[in-house]
Amino acid sequence: MNEGLQVGHSMAEVAADNAGEDWKRMAYEAFVRYAKGREFFLTEDVRAANPDLPIPPDTRAWGQVALLAKREEVVSGHLFTRAKSRSVHGMVVTMWRSNIFKKEASDD
Repeated sequence: MNEGLQVGHSMAEVAADNAGEDWKRMAYEAFVRYAKGREFFLTEDVRAANPDLPIPPDTRAWGQVALLAKREEVVSGHLFTRAKSRSVHGMVVTMWRSNIFKKEASDD
């Protein structure tokens, strides 16, 4: 793994640990719920869809949530794209592909 990526993953782990076990559980549950309803999405989409979830002290905690979902095979990395959020200045982020997406049955 790239050294910079390793550092990023480590910092995400520290950020998630600082957010606490309750926050990690709630965030992971929110991530999984979101993945059930979307085939492709960004982590920032999950954050935006859950405004009632407490904001962690460091938003990098969401990176650890996404990595856990990947390890648990809830999602897989699909491609890299530019972030939507202006606060991260268009950095490259992972677009996730849900492995648990359940398409609504149509009434056709």
